[in-house]
Amino acid sequence: MLVSALSIILKRLHTIPTLILFVFSLQLAQPLARTNDYDQTYYDLNKLKGLKGRSLKSALHHLLDQTHRSQSYGALYYAYLEGDLDEEFEGDHSIMDMYSERPGDSERYNYFSRGDTCGNYRGEGSCFNREHLFPQSAFNKRSPMRTDYFHVYPTDGYVNNVRGSHPFGEVVDVEWTSENGSKLGRNRASGYSGDFFEPIDEFKGDIARALLYFAIRYEDRIRSFRHRMLDGSDDRVYDKPFLDILLRWHKLDPVSAFEKRRNDNGFKFQGNRNPLIDHPEWVSQIWDHI
Repeated sequence: MLVSALSIILKRLHTIPTLILFVFSLQLAQPLARTNDYDQTYYDLNKLKGLKGRSLKSALHHLLDQTHRSQSYGALYYAYLEGDLDEEFEGDHSIMDMYSERPGDSERYNYFSRGDTCGNYRGEGSCFNREHLFPQSAFNKRSPMRTDYFHVYPTDGYVNNVRGSHPFGEVVDVEWTSENGSKLGRNRASGYSGDFFEPIDEFKGDIARALLYFAIRYEDRIRSFRHRMLDGSDDRVYDKPFLDILLRWHKLDPVSAFEKRRNDNGFKFQGNRNPLIDHPEWVSQIWDHI
């Protein structure tokens, strides 16, 4: 009887390492086998499957519109302290500012709290504020565009003022350069005679995906907006020279870990997402077919 019981115990002990190894293997394999959580909880991929061009753009517009909860303008600052912190470069949890960040090097100034917001500024490094990548003058500061986290970023107030409402583009004749290398100037070969603002390469894709998001999110009203980047339509939205730049930047600078974290924070903050961060392939599936 004792020998029989001991035999059973030894057999069970013998299987424990195998069981532990099996469970551990499952845990390692699980993230690889799982689809993205947002594909399960936010997007209905079955409905989107096979859509291209205007059909895909409009389907995404309706989803973004239905799930967007407009927040107050002041609430953006609190959202920045959750989702716009530097964990990639210095890792010091300062505000990630596209117009002052110097990848691989230190900055003369950083911003850390609500107390660092503008205010008045005499030059770079005075304070940060809210930069509308799609200029708010184009839609008369109306909501929900004015408070839409996905195109309103925290940036140095002085550089934000220099950029003003100039379109983003590639500068050849430089008139002004920020401390991190962002430039204001002209590119006569582009066919546009005014000034462009060009960020550093690290953030060109971020800006492109934010502006393309804007074209999707506000498809139903963008024909009433007035800006030199626009072509007057609600399908392609951007005039060809500007659209070509955005599509090129999207390819040049792929989605980063920072963008993914910011996208998750935006979902928490206002209920919708930037689908072009979750599915970068949708950019070509839309604009290659319009």
